[in-house]
Amino acid sequence: MPAEFSPARWERAYRATTGRAFARVPFYRDQWVEAARALDEPVPTPSAALAGQLHRLCPFARPFDASREPSAWIGDGRDLRDALVLAGAPRRAPVLEIRPAVLDRRALGRGGPRYGVLLPPGANVVSESRRRALNSAALRLARDAGQVALVGEPAALDAFLPELDGVRVTAVTRLPIGRAVREKGVAHDPHLGYLAATAPDCGATHLLWRLFHARLSGGTPAVTALRRTRPYLVGVIPEGAEGLTLATCPDHATPIFVTH
Repeated sequence: MPAEFSPARWERAYRATTGRAFARVPFYRDQWVEAARALDEPVPTPSAALAGQLHRLCPFARPFDASREPSAWIGDGRDLRDALVLAGAPRRAPVLEIRPAVLDRRALGRGGPRYGVLLPPGANVVSESRRRALNSAALRLARDAGQVALVGEPAALDAFLPELDGVRVTAVTRLPIGRAVREKGVAHDPHLGYLAATAPDCGATHLLWRLFHARLSGGTPAVTALRRTRPYLVGVIPEGAEGLTLATCPDHATPIFVTH
């Protein structure tokens, strides 16, 4: 994707992604079968309907094998990195993400900030002592740097903030897209990942357009991941998108989510 937003290039990237999905991916190929004709646009799919469909969302030539690889839902971290930049988080600050399970990742992409996971009570870990040990290592990353971008749901942020006393914390609230628009946070979907963030200079919730395309389908935004091919995510209605529409930011001339 280009450094500057171009609606024409953006649409071409969307068309190319859609074409590859219809040609290579069982989930979208089956939409043609059900329609009994070739479709120009993907049938919009609520994000919740993708649960259990990972094997059908990967290309025929590279089927997903849960016995050999981690879940492809995790992604590569570029979405979180770009969301934090858009949200105005310090670029050099380590990132601590509150997650339900540990993730063996040391940085957010090549050249990106250092990264660690904080595990809340009840996280998927072998024991409470192991949870505390893993959290201690992540918290040390923040203390050594003297600053951190802390990402999580509001209650989880409040729970971990006391453990970061003395560290300069940029708290980044992770919310479903509808709440992110209304409450000014970073938008996250269980399958699409981080897809939008509120820019502090204009207050609008911007789509991460380098990574995603969005169009209206039946009056509701449907999102396509432009760089992910494992799985392909085309025409997905994000969790919490009801009541939203798309617009163009008057300050930045890039796509934003707004309420009706």
